[in-house]
Amino acid sequence: MRGLERRLDVHLFRAVNSGVALTEQGRTYLSEITPASDRIAHATEALSVPPKGTVTLTTENTVAQKWLIPRLARLKARHPDIELKLSVSTHVMDIQAHDFDMGLRYLRATPEDDDHLLFQSGVRAYAAPGFAPLSGGALDLSALATGPLLVDATFSLWREWFEKAGLVDIPDLNLPHPLGAILSIQSAVAGLGAVLMDKNLCEPELLTGALVELSPVEIEFGGYYLVVNKRALRRKAVRAVSQWLREEALKSVGEIPAPSH
Repeated sequence: MRGLERRLDVHLFRAVNSGVALTEQGRTYLSEITPASDRIAHATEALSVPPKGTVTLTTENTVAQKWLIPRLARLKARHPDIELKLSVSTHVMDIQAHDFDMGLRYLRATPEDDDHLLFQSGVRAYAAPGFAPLSGGALDLSALATGPLLVDATFSLWREWFEKAGLVDIPDLNLPHPLGAILSIQSAVAGLGAVLMDKNLCEPELLTGALVELSPVEIEFGGYYLVVNKRALRRKAVRAVSQWLREEALKSVGEIPAPSH
């Protein structure tokens, strides 16, 4: 450091009671060279060992069960030395305050911070095979509106959905008390009614045929966002999981089967 100071002809450090501290010129110099140093470190790391270590992620229960957990085998196959530790809650957690590496969360409104949109929430109507009332081979909207209809607490949008589907005379809908997403999906699978649900959360049931899509009519209602703790971005494992999540989100659209009718 003394050699660098002689070369620059400036003082980068000054003596204090506890040792040394950066001077004003030293702080300016450090802020200028840090981005370049980080890029060198990242490039060197990318050419060296594969990512490894523990990555902590907080998310909501439904997103974890219906979207994330079914994909974790692919993460393990791609990055066998990364351990992803999930923290599941019923509400959005502050990743900075609780020291998580990243968070995956559903938000109705577009956030103002650095959250990255993984995928939009598209709400559609689903039911068990054979449940939908038909007329002339097409979905009978008037008959569907008479129920039974299931209501999810987040996506309580049946009137808006019928309007968008083109039903002119919408009757008074006999809607039950709202359920959580997982109970709503399970009730629909059991044949207890049709449900409006985010297509991303119904993905496992659609792939197995336990649920079918009643109509392509869709209501956009928020989205799923990835936020990464800036302090954790220096770690290769965190960047690897972040990149993997973005790639999985891009692929997930193609994994949801189109309606058969």
